[in-house]
Amino acid sequence: MTTKEPESNSERSDLSKSESPTEKKANRNWVRFAGMGIELAGTTLLFTAVGYWIDDWRDADRPFVTAGAMLVGFSLAMTRFIIVAVKAGP
Repeated sequence: MTTKEPESNSERSDLSKSESPTEKKANRNWVRFAGMGIELAGTTLLFTAVGYWIDDWRDADRPFVTAGAMLVGFSLAMTRFIIVAVKAGP
């Protein structure tokens, strides 16, 4: 079995190009931050659901625990997001 070789010099240079380390790092950061956004939303929703369950269990007229749990969940998730972003650097 033979492999097809590039016919021109421009095709050879295109095949030999690879991503620079900076481009690879930028791609990893993009994926990391997309995942962190999902984590932020998931953490907030989880804390909100637990707060809602507690308010429902108590038969509360006003959802103070739901609101508090949502704020705590968002604060924790945002703190983690900021720490990861600062560690990633520019």
